[in-house]
Amino acid sequence: MDSTQYLLVIDIMISLAVAYVVLEILLNVNGIDNDTSNLLLLEWSRGRGFFIPFALGAIAGHLFLGTTNTAFQLSNGVFPVLILFGLAIGMVVIGFYWPFKKSKAFLSALLLAGLLYGHFFWSMNYLETP
Repeated sequence: MDSTQYLLVIDIMISLAVAYVVLEILLNVNGIDNDTSNLLLLEWSRGRGFFIPFALGAIAGHLFLGTTNTAFQLSNGVFPVLILFGLAIGMVVIGFYWPFKKSKAFLSALLLAGLLYGHFFWSMNYLETP
């Protein structure tokens, strides 16, 4: 990836972060109680969307942690993303066809499992930035 593409990706990520903060501010001041994104995500996670904590953990591990130990390296390509997508699809199918009660401990374990996946198998520290 050349430096202009790299800067474009950075600009897109900053724009998404700013849009999220603006959305969160709007949800906080709209006059409806308990209408923030974190509460909505928790509610969805307790229902059919229990893949959400795993996916958020994987993204956090990918962005903010990341090992440099190449023993865990799956590839520099799309393979770790496909595994993550497949796991999320599997969790969606389970959530729709076999609903069950999800405790905070269960959702926390999924978050931790995602964090470990993102740290070890989807690390950005294998890549060289321009």
